[in-house]
Amino acid sequence: MTKIIKSNSALDEPLEKRELEKAISEKEKKLNDLIEEIEQLKIDLTAVKQEYDVKVGRLYLKLDELDLEILKFKKIEDLINKGFSFEEAQKIVEETLKKRREQIEEEYKKLNEEEKEIETRKGISAEDKEELKKLWRKLAHKYHPDKVGGNEEMMKKINKAYAEGDLETLRAIDQSGTGNGIEALTIEALKNKLAGLELSIKKIHQEYELLKKSEWFILRENIEKAKKHNRDILSELTDKVLSDIAKKENQVDELKKKYGQR
Repeated sequence: MTKIIKSNSALDEPLEKRELEKAISEKEKKLNDLIEEIEQLKIDLTAVKQEYDVKVGRLYLKLDELDLEILKFKKIEDLINKGFSFEEAQKIVEETLKKRREQIEEEYKKLNEEEKEIETRKGISAEDKEELKKLWRKLAHKYHPDKVGGNEEMMKKINKAYAEGDLETLRAIDQSGTGNGIEALTIEALKNKLAGLELSIKKIHQEYELLKKSEWFILRENIEKAKKHNRDILSELTDKVLSDIAKKENQVDELKKKYGQR
């Protein structure tokens, strides 16, 4: 009788393992689907930000430059009222504004890089796009930080390469990598793995909710809604900022005339 009970217990363990393995397989599929969804969303929002920066952000930088020029003349005027010559005042003010001018130059450089990325993406062939997507999905499943053996820095590198259409980098990562699957040989290990997958799924859901509250997600939603009414939000923003730029340029021209700078 004892032998039969032992035998039944031994038969129960493989059944429990199979059930756990099935549950793990389902959770892994769900996790992989969520990983694809959230990482694609991050890439899409980065693209929205880049388009905004190139079309509208560049104009706001121009406004910053004009505001800086107006501020320069106001500060010069203050110093002249205190007894400085125009040349002396100009030299002092230029030195105080130097750092901000350098910051604006750096921001222009970043915008130029973003514009290059946008142009690069436009030139990718349909065949390369398909391979990019396939490799990106494969590597995201492997290196996402919410996966066992994942790597956050590698995932950033993978997303950057995918966003830039850098097929060679993705190929190199794929060829250099090794499998990171872990065999769970015991029921306890399988239970732990299942619990870990459930935590990862919960974490990604929370991250997705945070992304939905971001300014770039909201802008993307507004752009899509406006398109349905044949409106282009970015063009509307561009027109508004261009109008502000024209007013500021008139102010600067008047100040230059006042101080004989034309």
